[in-house]
Amino acid sequence: MVWPKPPDQARVRYLGELKSSEDLHRRKRFSERWNDLVYGPKEPSRLVSPHAVAVHPDGQRVAIADTNGKCVHVFNLSDRSYVRKDGCGQPPESFECPVAVAWADEALWVADSQLHAVGVIEAFGEGRFIGRDQLTRPAGLAFCRTNQLCYVCDAGAHAVLAFDRSGKLIAQFGSRGTGPGQFNFPSHIACGPGASGGAIGGGGSGGSEEVLVLVDSLNFRVQRLSLTGSPLGVFGRKGDAAGDLALPKGAALGPDGNIWVVDAQFENVQAFSPEGKLLMSLGSEGQGAGQFWLPGGICIDAKRRLWVADTYNRRVQVFELLP
Repeated sequence: MVWPKPPDQARVRYLGELKSSEDLHRRKRFSERWNDLVYGPKEPSRLVSPHAVAVHPDGQRVAIADTNGKCVHVFNLSDRSYVRKDGCGQPPESFECPVAVAWADEALWVADSQLHAVGVIEAFGEGRFIGRDQLTRPAGLAFCRTNQLCYVCDAGAHAVLAFDRSGKLIAQFGSRGTGPGQFNFPSHIACGPGASGGAIGGGGSGGSEEVLVLVDSLNFRVQRLSLTGSPLGVFGRKGDAAGDLALPKGAALGPDGNIWVVDAQFENVQAFSPEGKLLMSLGSEGQGAGQFWLPGGICIDAKRRLWVADTYNRRVQVFELLP
């Protein structure tokens, strides 16, 4: 299954989906097979309401924020292992509504809108919450490897806050409004190459500098920002025509600098050039492959795979950006 449909050149190919730990098809140890025989098979861990997804730079570890599941699922595609993260801190404090995830090298950052904080789970398992005194309603996360800052999209404060690896607040920008650099309940944020864009899969390796892309949800638009928050461009308007935005959710930057935006009302994903020109769309309402039901977050990994949190279908769908 590819998009666009023939006779147009295919730019995106469907790969599969993740719905539970069972999808890893891990070979069980003898003790596990024995316990299954004696006590019955153990119920797999299933996605309940996947809202956001992030893939580690190694392309193997997939973290999924599950709001109603009150946890983060971590799938390791390399060794086919699965871990469920229910909270962090010392002693562990349970997640209430995890809405965003981001990998900062080996650490996993988790935004929780009800705890008004961001959990940081280190590689060795210890964790802590940061931002309790600064955040109102965290909604999106993006880690920038250029400056080693984690950007938190705060929907309640209509702002973006940047924290360093230790959890110290380094910068804050944005206010409520409709002008450039102003936001109205921003919901998702991404960091990636600031290339000139063009044809999807055009072979570009990205620009020399990273940029931020912010989904300005109730302004029905997407903003491009520098790493310091300076406005670089804006596109989108409320409507029901191709290229319009009705209920924009997640956004991701491709390796060519193009911007992929999830729309939960259109039940699709639209690809735009950095200047906002519509390049293509994929998806429709439904439960089949390449169909969505109130999708949320999106990310593009180092292997050119596009991951979409298909929230009400209780799954994450995976696609490949073709050359």
